[in-house]
Amino acid sequence: MKKINILYDATVVCNIVRKNSCRSGIFFVAYNILLEFLKREEFNIYLYADDGGKLEYLIKNYQEFSNCKIYKYSSIQYFNNYASYKKIDSKLNSRNFFVKNIWNILAFFLKFFDKVQKKYFVKIKDIDVYFSPSRVIPKFVFKELNIKRYVILHDTIPLVNDYRTKVSRKWFYNLINSINSYDKYFANSIYTKQDFIEYVPKIKPENITVIPLSTGREYTKIIDINYINQVKNKYGIPLDKRYIFSLCNLDPRKNLIFSIKNFLRFIEENNLENFIFVLGGSFFKDFENVLNKNIENLGEKKDKILKIGYVDDEDMSALYSGAEMFLFPSLYEGFGIPVLEAMKCGLPVICSNTTSLPEVIGDCGIKINPYSDSEMLSAMEKMYFDRDFREKCIAKGLERAKLFTWKKCVDVISETIKKDMNIE
Repeated sequence: MKKINILYDATVVCNIVRKNSCRSGIFFVAYNILLEFLKREEFNIYLYADDGGKLEYLIKNYQEFSNCKIYKYSSIQYFNNYASYKKIDSKLNSRNFFVKNIWNILAFFLKFFDKVQKKYFVKIKDIDVYFSPSRVIPKFVFKELNIKRYVILHDTIPLVNDYRTKVSRKWFYNLINSINSYDKYFANSIYTKQDFIEYVPKIKPENITVIPLSTGREYTKIIDINYINQVKNKYGIPLDKRYIFSLCNLDPRKNLIFSIKNFLRFIEENNLENFIFVLGGSFFKDFENVLNKNIENLGEKKDKILKIGYVDDEDMSALYSGAEMFLFPSLYEGFGIPVLEAMKCGLPVICSNTTSLPEVIGDCGIKINPYSDSEMLSAMEKMYFDRDFREKCIAKGLERAKLFTWKKCVDVISETIKKDMNIE
C-alpha cells in the first residue's frame, strides 16, 4: 500500500522549549498526536512550521523528532508569506515601477538561491494531506487543490468568553475566517463540535469528527511518600500540611477566586487548620494582578493559599497523588485535560457540570454549578468526610481514564483520512 504523505504543522510543538503558559493543553495535543503519527507505518510525516529555525532546533535537540523530515518553503514562498504576515504584500503588488522592479530582482535571486541550495526535503506537489493540530492552514497549502486538509478545533472561547490577549484573539479569528464547507475538522469533544456548528455557520456538521484526547504525559498514581515529599519540598509545600490542588493556566475562566473563597469557607466551618490550597500553573498575564490582589485582601488567611507557578512535567504525578482532592470549577473548557490527569493519578475530582467537562469525568467525581457556593462547599465536604464515596470516585476515575489514549485519538484521525482518500 502506498504511504500517505502528511505535512504536519509543528509550529505549536516548537513550544516544547518554553516552560510557561505556551505549553498548555493545545501544545500537549499537538505534541502527542505527532508522536503517535510517527509510529504509524502507513504515513510519511513531514514537519512544517512558520519559523523553520525553531523546527531545525527541535529536530537537533529532541530525540523523539531526530528522524523527522522537514518541509521548507522555497525562499520566495517564505518571503511572500512574511510579506503577507507583515502586511507589505500590497506594496509589492503596487503599480510603483521602482518597487516592482526591486521585487522582480529579489525574486530572481531567491529562485537561484533555492536551486543551488536544494532546500526542499519534499515537494509540495507530493503532499497528500495537510494536518494542523490548531492553527489556520497557510496560503501556500490552500493553493494546492490536490491536498486534503484537516484542522483540530479546540474551543470557541473568544466567541463566548473573550479573556484572551490580542495575539491569541488574532490567531483564533484567523482560524475562524478560514473555516469552510469543504475542509475536514476534528473536535476535541461533542460540546466543542456543537459550539462550532452554532457559532460558525460555514462549517458542515458532517465534516466534524469528534476525537478522544488524552493527557500530556503518562500520568500515574504515586504511592511512594518519600518521593511525594521530595516534590513537595521542591515547590515549597509544607510537609505537615494537607492540600487541595488546582492546576491550570491561571486565567479568569478557571474560576479560581470562586475556588479560593469556598476553600477558605470549607476549612473554617470544619476547623481544618492543617489545610492549604495549592495553585499550580503559569499566569495569564492580565489576570495576575487581579488574583494577587484578591489573595492579599485575605489578610491572615492569605497564608492558606500557595501559588507554586509552572510545574515541571516530571513532577505532576507526585503533586496530584499527594493531594486530597482536585478542584476544577472552570467556566468553559473545550475538553479539560487536567481533570483526566487527576483521575489517572488517583485524585478525586470536583469540577463544573458545564461545557465539555461532564464528557471527561462521567460519574467518577462530583459535578457542580460553577457559580454555586453551596454546591462547591457541599462537594468538598462530601469528598473529604465520606471516605467510602471518595474511594469509589478514585477507583472509577482510574478505570475511566483508560478510555482516553493518544492511540485511540490517532486511530480515529487515521481512519478518517484513509476513508477520505478511499484507502482501506
